[in-house]
Order: sequence, then C-alpha cells, then structure tokens
Amino acid sequence: MNVITTLFEHEVLEDADDREIRALTQLLKATDVNVLSPIIRQGKVCFQAKQFVGVVRLGTRTIQILPKIYRSTDRTQSIIEASRNLLWMLDYATGINLRKSDTASLKETENWFETLIRLFSINLKQQWRKGVCRSYQTVDDVLPVLKGKWRIAAQMKRPAQKHQFAVSYDTFTSDNALNRVLRYVVEKLWKMTKNSDNRQHLADLRHWMDEITLLPIVDLQYAQSVKLTRLNQQYEPLFNLATLFLQNLGVELSAHNSPAYAFVFNMNQLFEEFITKFIQRHRQEILPATLRHSHLLPQSRQAVMYLAQRGEQGAFKLKPDIVFRDEDTYPAVIDFKYKQLNPQVHRLGISESDFYQMYAYLTRFDCHEVTLIYPQLVGMLEPIRVCFSVENSSKRICVTTVNLIQDLTIQGAHNELMTELRQILEG
Repeated sequence: MNVITTLFEHEVLEDADDREIRALTQLLKATDVNVLSPIIRQGKVCFQAKQFVGVVRLGTRTIQILPKIYRSTDRTQSIIEASRNLLWMLDYATGINLRKSDTASLKETENWFETLIRLFSINLKQQWRKGVCRSYQTVDDVLPVLKGKWRIAAQMKRPAQKHQFAVSYDTFTSDNALNRVLRYVVEKLWKMTKNSDNRQHLADLRHWMDEITLLPIVDLQYAQSVKLTRLNQQYEPLFNLATLFLQNLGVELSAHNSPAYAFVFNMNQLFEEFITKFIQRHRQEILPATLRHSHLLPQSRQAVMYLAQRGEQGAFKLKPDIVFRDEDTYPAVIDFKYKQLNPQVHRLGISESDFYQMYAYLTRFDCHEVTLIYPQLVGMLEPIRVCFSVENSSKRICVTTVNLIQDLTIQGAHNELMTELRQILEG
C-alpha cells in the first residue's frame, strides 16, 4: 500500500517512523540536495521541507512537497491547484508540451509525479506506434566480406585474422542515442511507479523497445549529446520530459528492502525559468512598446558585466535573470526572488544583500530602473508595487509581486498573468 503525505514548503513531517528516518537520512547523505532537513521538535527527530518541491519516496510512503505560495486554510483545494500549477510551470520552463487534459484529472489522492509518468508513457506509446525514430549509425565490426570503409590500421593489429576484414559502415537503425535515453528512462520509471496503469504502459514500452540497447547508466551529459533534427523533431517534447526525469531524479537507495528516491526541483530556479519563458513565449502581448524590439537576454547572456576589475581581468561577475538590450544600451533589468515579502514593514522585508545586488545592476548596466519580482502569497489582499528612489539620482529600484495563486491552466488566468506582467514592465 502506498501512502501519500503532502507538505508545503517549510512545513514539518512529524510522524516519520524509525525506518523512514533511516531511509531519509541515508538519502540526504547520498545527495547534496537538502530536500527535507532534520530538526528536533519536543525531543523527536522531524524533517522540515525547504525550498525544494517534488516527490520523495520512503518505502511505502510518498511525500509530495508543493510550493508555499498556495498554502491556505482550504488544504484540499490548495493541493489540487498547487499540483496543477506546478506541472504548468514545468511545462513552460522545460517544454514538455502538457495539455489541459493532462492535469484536469489530478486529485488529492494522486501525486503529480505519477501524472508526469503517465504523460510520458502514454505519449511515447502513441509516438512509437506512429513511427520509431531511426537514424544512420556508424558501426565498427569484423566481417568475412568488405562492407563500407576498410579500417586498415585496425586490420594490421590482428594479422591472425587475415580472412576477416575490419570495417566501418553506416546502418539505418532504431538503436540510436535518442532511443537509448528514452529506453533508460522507461526502465527507471517502471521500477519507481506505484500506479498500476502507468506500470502497464511502461511494461508495454519495455517490450516494444527490446531491440534498443539498455545502457547501465545514462546521465544528463549523455542526454545533452543527443542531436534533434527535422527527422526526429516530433520526439522533442518526450525527450525534454525524459531529460527532466534524468536531471531531477536524485539518488536511489534501498535501505532494508525499502526503496528511497527523490524527484525534486529548486523553486527559486523554477520560478525564474517559468516567468522568463512565459515572457519569451508571449512577448508581443506582454512587452510594452519601449521593450518590444529589444533583445531579451536570459541570465544576461551576451551582456556580461563585472562589478570590478583586477588588472585586465574582470572580477565579481554580475548575472541578472533578464537583461533587455537595445544596441549598446540596457533599458531594463529584471531579477527574480522566490522569497516572502512583508508589506507591513518599511523595507518590505527585502534583504540588504538583495538590494545591494540590484544597486550593482543599476549602476553597471546604466539603466534607469531595475525590477525585482517576488511571488504573491496566499493572504496578500493586493499586489505589492513599490519603487525605491536612489539618492541623488533619477534611477530607482522597483519591487513587485506577481500573482500565480489561481488555476493557471485556464485561459482567463493565463490572460490575467500576461496583463499583470505587462503592467509591471510598463512601470
């Protein structure tokens, strides 16, 4: 029996038994991802969720951790809405091509990790039926006949086999790098899923993909070496989802015959990537006229600045989340902070280090305004829109929140988010 426990970021798991504590402790030691941090409460070891969201499996218990911005008194609705929006944010950030129907059936009793597995397995089966991805692969072999290119240097190394030829030839095969990545992910998910339908879909795929080499390990570096072309472009969403699994599946352990693994995301990074990709995809609807023809540079690519120099070499690299460049000028700089603001205090709870960082951007990029965007939290009656003027200057640092606390899968909320971001960028 699989038990699902839902936590929001920073909530505490208090009822872990000794076996789960051992499994989680080993999991934390085996990876540098601090998903659940041990704390002592009333003399008992408990675990507190941090800034990571995702799924942690401890034997028969699955712990899903959801974004804190959705936590409210209506817990059931918050869990469903947070799960849907988390998948939707992942869709924008990674290009996994979700449809509304993929999340519409989400229930409190199903963790969203199983929804991702279902999406991957069903769509891969459909695509495999339409046509297996095949490509030319170079094969080195020793044959009794000449075929392709004769590898004379290799032939000279085995004089005792004069009757055979060391050759190299191209073959049109399904056993290529793309399919090996998909095959490896199918095998991993088949072992992890606890949903009977998902397990059956993955079992079918294991049988269909039997001719594909199952590598002992496929890491992110191997996946990044795969080249997508117009001949296999239809597999791009599935490949993106497979890469997502490879990138975020933590170490798998088996403690006392109790499997343990983590599939998690850093919400700081996801929040940044989601808003960035959302603006990029809808730039015509979001960007004001002053920015519409500017280059949007995520992570300040092609706009490298340093705070100082030592000799001829730059020091203390500045890396805003988004820089808008118009020829040699920078009309706007945006940075994202997945932190909680407090509208009741004069400085809004902004850390000094964050504010100094924005001042450095303002100075080095010589722009009129830097915008700092935070998530709006449940309980905030209205968005925060505050600008701090820099003394003895017309420049300013603007602090704002963006509202993701709605069902983002519906078109109305989608349009509202575009409108809000446009208002933020208009200043």
